[in-house]
Amino acid sequence: MTDADLLKEAERLQVLLAEHAAKHDRDTTFSEEGREAIVRSPLNTALLDGASWLTFGRIVAALSRGDASFGTAWLMHQGAAAALRALPEPALVSSFEAEFRKGAWFGNALGEPTSGNQFLSPQQQARRVEGGWRLSGAKRFVSGGEHARYLLTNALCDGVPGFFLIDKDESIRVEEIWDPMGMRATRSQLMHFQDTLLPESRRLRLDPSAPNAIAVGLPWISVGIAEASLDFAIRYAKERRLPPENRPIAELQWVQFSVADMSTRLEAARSLAMRSATATDQRAPDAPVLQMQAKSVANEAAVAISTAALEIAGGSGYLRSRPIERYVRDAMSGPLMAWSSAVVRDFVGKSLLGLLGPPPG
Repeated sequence: MTDADLLKEAERLQVLLAEHAAKHDRDTTFSEEGREAIVRSPLNTALLDGASWLTFGRIVAALSRGDASFGTAWLMHQGAAAALRALPEPALVSSFEAEFRKGAWFGNALGEPTSGNQFLSPQQQARRVEGGWRLSGAKRFVSGGEHARYLLTNALCDGVPGFFLIDKDESIRVEEIWDPMGMRATRSQLMHFQDTLLPESRRLRLDPSAPNAIAVGLPWISVGIAEASLDFAIRYAKERRLPPENRPIAELQWVQFSVADMSTRLEAARSLAMRSATATDQRAPDAPVLQMQAKSVANEAAVAISTAALEIAGGSGYLRSRPIERYVRDAMSGPLMAWSSAVVRDFVGKSLLGLLGPPPG
């Protein structure tokens, strides 16, 4: 499919996701209709089939505009699945790729309860056994992990971080604890590993210089939320009328100024996300810094724009019958997602000042 075809397909799925987003947010349930639709869609294999990083980012934004929880879970699925090409044996790569193309869901199980932003530096020790390693511990924030057939996970192996693509088997238990403020439908549960086998044959040979789907995609989640918030604000301002003249509040200057500011923030965030994705396509040396800058700017834009849209809606926006209160809650998660705003600023500042050591994590 062409880029235009892929983006048209993303818009089609955006409508489906938006239709069910409020219910999944209210009930804290994963979008099964979204998952079933996307694993049958060419979007699911777009990266594998050679789509640009810029097109991929725009797909993430479209899905997140419909349902940010699903956009987030799908991005984690894509990031975990991309690791299959780092498997050591070509036969394994082919086997996992076939599973992925058939619709198998992949979960990202890297975060630990005490790791914070250091998800690339596991603290939990695995013990050596015949054929690999065994891990007893826990992984948290595994978005969509309940539906995953395979997990990308890590552990310390003889003191060295090891990354593995494993089966989610009976040794892994999901703990029902997910009841967050926002991103409620990601189902980012805590997973307990009890003597789980990490096969040496599934140990990944990751290239740290290779583009990472999650790093590229994270800014676009916030862009999607910001787009949905601005769309809501414009529609509401045109529809809401004030007595006695029955004039739309769009005619109020403060509303016009607010919408103008929201639009400017969105364009700035989207432009930086596009520049970041284009730099990644070109394998430019400044791509990692641009990815972090894009995430930070997009996170701030989503929070500011959704909050401003809520202010325009007033008391009506505070009701769950309006989607803007969900956009506000979902937007708040962006600055907290690794890498968090503070870590991004630390990394970018040190990079510009020539003080950079190892990358975060």
